[in-house]
Amino acid sequence: MANYSVKSVRDWKPDERVGRASTSDRPAAPADDQAKGLSDVIRQIKADRAWTKNRGSGVHIAIVDTGVCGQMKEFPGWKRSRFSTDRFGNPWGDVGHHGSMVACIAAGTSSDGGRYDGVAPDATLISCRVPFGDFDEAYLCPIYEHLIRLVETGAIDRLVINNSWALRGSQPPPIDESNPFIAIVRKAVNLGIVVVFAAGDNNAAADADVDSKSHANTIWGANSLDEVITVGTVDESGSMDGLPPGMKRGETCHRNGSRGPGQFSRATIKPDCVAPTYGEVLWGRGYQSMVWWGTSGAAPQVAGLAALLLAQNPERTPEEVKATIKDTCVSLGLVPECAGSGLIDCEAALAKAA
Repeated sequence: MANYSVKSVRDWKPDERVGRASTSDRPAAPADDQAKGLSDVIRQIKADRAWTKNRGSGVHIAIVDTGVCGQMKEFPGWKRSRFSTDRFGNPWGDVGHHGSMVACIAAGTSSDGGRYDGVAPDATLISCRVPFGDFDEAYLCPIYEHLIRLVETGAIDRLVINNSWALRGSQPPPIDESNPFIAIVRKAVNLGIVVVFAAGDNNAAADADVDSKSHANTIWGANSLDEVITVGTVDESGSMDGLPPGMKRGETCHRNGSRGPGQFSRATIKPDCVAPTYGEVLWGRGYQSMVWWGTSGAAPQVAGLAALLLAQNPERTPEEVKATIKDTCVSLGLVPECAGSGLIDCEAALAKAA
């Protein structure tokens, strides 16, 4: 199959709902969850316990997303990298609210008055802003080239790239492994860059009745490559089956998270792991409470954990980082096509790698 064109990629719409939320398209959290939020998620994955080892200092996390709202106190000046990029203007403005959520989960800080700490609160953020809904090769390849150059020239030496977006649909998109973005992702990993992707939120589109005892393959494109870390999501109890109180079948919740084994996976079954998403989180210029944050909110938890591991040992390869994360996951009793190795455990990961 020939490389797909920019036009054809735009025709095949990226999943604009991966992690996206608003008062109109994402239901508010049930009343008993209103007091919960990112801090509870941080405790559940034991990131706060991992901070006794390190908090991610010296590591850069690139957020390929809608931008990051630099006005929020979770993103003080010392955290915002000068290597941030936006071909349209300001990388520290968020055109879709989504990128700010992702950045906060990965590496927000409360040190300057912010409400929340992310998983790696001392890591540096590189905001790589793209137009929301236009996650195609025209924007993505130049961003990856920029990030690769930073590592090749020694401008930075420890880098994690977070991609909280996915192609939408119940059938494979019209791409193959010769696609230039697939090639540049593999180049980044071969250079020593840890690349993290959201699994996607396509399960309901494939089969609204699929549960964690079965699966319909809906992890597409670069998100499914063996070389990257692919992340799904579960609720607070470790489930992806149930409908929260007051929700109807077809409304977005954890059961909508995409399942594996993945379009291009060969040696592994995707996703590699899962992370919990629920409650209040930073959203654009404020905060919002949601039933879930999509797999978009799960991926940056793993990006933050990867940053903690690289801060602990800068010589770790992407494969070693992924193996450590997977080897220390907590089994949830779900099939690998749904939850991979299980729920991430930041404390166990850093202890194993010490």
